Amino acid sequence: MPRGIGKLTSLQTLSCFVVAKKRSPKSEMIGGLDELRMLNELRGRLEIRVKGYEGGSCVSEFEGAQLMDKQYLRSLTVRWDPELDSDSDIDLYDKMLQSLRPNSNLQELRVEGYGGMRFPSWVLDLSNLVRIRVQRCRRLKHIPPLDGIPSLEELGIGELDDLEYIDSEGVGGKGASMFFPSLKRLHIEYCGRLKGWWKRWSRDEMNDDSDESTIEEGLRMLSFPRLSSLCIFSCPNLTSMPLFPTLDEGLDLTFSSSMPLQQTMKMTSTVSSSSSFIRPLSKLKSLDIYSIDDMESLPEVGLQNLSSLQQLSIYECESLKSLPLPDQGMHSLQKLEVVGCRELKSLSESESQGMIPYLPALQLLRIKGCSEELRGRTRGWGKESEEEWPNIKHIPDIVIDYC
Repeated sequence: MPRGIGKLTSLQTLSCFVVAKKRSPKSEMIGGLDELRMLNELRGRLEIRVKGYEGGSCVSEFEGAQLMDKQYLRSLTVRWDPELDSDSDIDLYDKMLQSLRPNSNLQELRVEGYGGMRFPSWVLDLSNLVRIRVQRCRRLKHIPPLDGIPSLEELGIGELDDLEYIDSEGVGGKGASMFFPSLKRLHIEYCGRLKGWWKRWSRDEMNDDSDESTIEEGLRMLSFPRLSSLCIFSCPNLTSMPLFPTLDEGLDLTFSSSMPLQQTMKMTSTVSSSSSFIRPLSKLKSLDIYSIDDMESLPEVGLQNLSSLQQLSIYECESLKSLPLPDQGMHSLQKLEVVGCRELKSLSESESQGMIPYLPALQLLRIKGCSEELRGRTRGWGKESEEEWPNIKHIPDIVIDYC
């Protein structure tokens, strides 16, 4: 950025500040991040894009930005370019981000390409935060416990290669009124080493005397009280996390474990401020499951609770053998797709219902690439297969094929 921009003390809009090295012949014309020191009228969004830095002076320049004085800023993005990443600068990254503590009025925080191992604890003091996104921070191992931020509605975590636990130092056990009281949307993607939310309740950390019921009881106590939408993408080792019975929008599981879903569907009670019990996932509208290797079936009682589900899509789940859809309870289902599940033999909880139960609202049925047994029952389907498929005459759009 040009040197002298810091003199514009009435400036209100500065969408992006680029931090660069000062090694060119024109370096005397380049201003450092400390140019922001007196720009306390800035408001709206600010992105700090780090394209280069001087190892000896960058920390003092970052501290000089005095972001804590920018009370009108509502959104802050700090992004390091990928080509800057260096194993020798881990401590320097920590100091740079620590120096960028914003004002507590901030509502949105995005951090990308950060090369440190710890996220700064000042994030816990941002009581007005609504959205947090942490992405492409490949060395990050420790994130402060974000569950106490009262206004946080959206949390996104992606491409954190070294992260094993989202809250590695926490122990959980908080009541529903204390644990993520406002969180509505959670997105976790490309965290290949991620095992669980808390180390305490991870299956890898429990001793041999701890049985599955002990783990599930602990997880039940840690359920999200208001979560509406959840997406987990390419996190194959994430087998334990707070449960999510209140979802009322969408659930998307791709290249991940089915265990959090299985545990949520089996819940028999919830910890909430109300004494009434809400059946888990009874308000969920969309369920998309792609390439889940550890799922042979889904619990019958859990499927019976999906009374609000409108769309169910299951793709490339090669271990799936049965999908016991209930003959009662799924009255809202409009779209059903099961594709590439080569072990699947039936979509019904009882043989008396045929291959699929009667789903009164269903508008689209698509079954492709399933088992040899299912393929045999689909040949010539129509009049010749009415005994196998008695409940599909009302569906306007049907595709049943093995290929």
